[in-house]
This record gives sequence, structure tokens and C-alpha cells, in this order.
Amino acid sequence: MSSGPARLAALSWARTRAITPQRLWPVLRAAGGMEALLATSEDELSSEFRSKDLARAVLRGPDDAEAARWAEATERRGIRLLTPFDDEYPRLLREIADPPFVLFALGKIERLRLPAVAIVGSRDASRYGRDVATRLARELSGVGVAVVSGFARGIDAAAHAAALDGPGGTIAVLGCGLDVDYPREHAPLKTTLAADHLLVSEYPPGAEPRPQNFPIRNRIIAGMSSGVVVVEASRRSGSLITARLAADFGRDVFAVPGSVFSPTSLGAHELLRDGAILCRAADDVLAELFPSIGAPLAGAAVPGAAVEISAEARRILDALVRDDELSAEELARTLDLPAATVLAALFELEGAGIAVAAGGGRYGVRR
Repeated sequence: MSSGPARLAALSWARTRAITPQRLWPVLRAAGGMEALLATSEDELSSEFRSKDLARAVLRGPDDAEAARWAEATERRGIRLLTPFDDEYPRLLREIADPPFVLFALGKIERLRLPAVAIVGSRDASRYGRDVATRLARELSGVGVAVVSGFARGIDAAAHAAALDGPGGTIAVLGCGLDVDYPREHAPLKTTLAADHLLVSEYPPGAEPRPQNFPIRNRIIAGMSSGVVVVEASRRSGSLITARLAADFGRDVFAVPGSVFSPTSLGAHELLRDGAILCRAADDVLAELFPSIGAPLAGAAVPGAAVEISAEARRILDALVRDDELSAEELARTLDLPAATVLAALFELEGAGIAVAAGGGRYGVRR
């Protein structure tokens, strides 16, 4: 099935809201994919969902003209709608058990192509916790890693703010509509993220921040990240939900040690006791994650072979072939591309085994 009908079906299901990802994806995968699901009879699906109305809503998805108009109206407001059937949808998020049918996105979509690490923690963070989150986020963003967090008070806000100046930048995953200011005091930070970084949400414009939204939101934070760092967390912190989900998804979980006298250290210390990776600085995260992110794929093609890469990666490859070795800054300046786009393309070329880091922040073509 082409991406057009599949995309419209995802938009329709997201708009319906009665069809949840948690309920539909197991059925879709058991059926053998989208085409097989939509070829299933209404009676079979009614039996599967125990609802004739849900079965009808699933089957009419590819023909839902009203959903198409709704999507067009939303995108006219500057909000992108990304479905799992779109190339821009985060690859890692697509692999989890119940990816959102739609991600509403505002800002620089190209940040979704960067390697990402989540930094999460307590809303009631201590000065120590905020300082650690600031240092980690600044260092990770500085080497081109997008810092993902939940836009909450405390650790989340510190991580977002510290990542702003690095080429990796930051991605905020909201538990409400992108047009809803929550928390209200983060409105200036939100404006900055919408302009130069990225805001995403599973919830449509206008959706209020209900308590049940946030645990559901946490699977997106964990799902789109290569690893999750818990800086401070009490025993009942939502950050521990994110950490548990990350472990379920096969992601690395890191925890920062804190004071044994602080209740906000209990959750992180229990994670360490249960096998989380000790995190003292960004180097601890990079040492675990970057070998897998940057390693060439086995049997990867060399330049000139038939490899599917993005248009931006192709431009950068041509520049590297022409000029031998260039830094990310030189590539951005020469090709007039945003730094985040250049870094994403370089990681794409490294992952395909086409480009290699040549030292001193420079990149060259694998010979």
C-alpha cells in the first residue's frame, strides 16, 4: 500500500481518538501490516475489537476526506503532522509497540534526524540536580546530540534551556496541545523552541494538560531517544516510568547519583541498584551510545554505490568527495545549510558507512 492511503488512515484514527495506538497496533501487526488489516472484513474486526463502530472507523480511515481537511487546516497554522508512514517520523519511535498515529510538530523537523538522548527528572529539583542537568544537556547538545525532555518544571526545563546553544539543540515532548501554554512560566522558552528547536505532541491543538496524558507522553520521550538519563527522581516520579519504558524498548538507562539524604535521589539510586548505568558526565553517555550510533553498518556501500540517502546527505557527500575533509561548520557555511541539518546528514552518512570522522572535528569519505 502506498504511503498516501496509509497516512490518511493514521490521520483519521488520530482524529477519531476512540482508536488508541495501544489498541490498534497489536491488531495491525498480527494482521501482517496495513494492507492486510484494511482487507480484513468488518465482521472479523468487530470481533477483534468487540465493537462494530471501531471496526468501521478503522476500515474507513483511508477514505476519510474530513480527516484530510482537518490535517490541511492544522498545517496551515504552521503545525506539521507526522505519521509513522512519513519519512520524517522518528525512526526509533516507529519501532516501539504503540507509536502515536500522529505527532504534531512545531519547529525544526530536521532535529528528528539527529541522535537523541533524553534527560528527565524531578519537578522539585534541587540546585545540584539542575546544575547536573544543565551540564549534561550543554555537553550533549554541543557534540550534536538532540536533548529530549518533557518540558516540565525542574530538571526538564534546565535541560531544555542548556541545550539551546549547541548544534544538537533540544526537543520538547508535551502532554498537551502545542498551542496550550503549560507550564505558563515556560512561555518564553516555548517561543524559542518553536522558532529554532522542536516541540512535539501526540495531542491535537487545544488539548488540555490532563494528568493521564503525562505517563502516556513518557513513552514518546523514551521511544525517540537512544538512551534516557534520570538526574533526580523520587520513588513516585514520572521519570521512573520513562526509565522503565526505555528499558522495555531496549534503550540504555542512565542514572545520576545524588545525596543519600535527599528524597529526590531515591529513584535514581534504586535505578543504579537495579542495573542502570552510572552517569557522572556526558562522557559516560557518549561512551555507551555513540559506538552504536556512529558505527558503519556491516557490508555498507562505498560512495557511488546504490545507497538510499537523503538529499541533504547527498549534497554533503558531494562536498566531501570534492574537498576531501571538511568540518561541520565548513559544510554548513559552504552549503548554506543549518548546523542541525548538517549534523543529521553526517550521522546518516556515518551510519551508512560512507563518511568517517577524520579527527579534529573534520569528516571525510570512507575509502
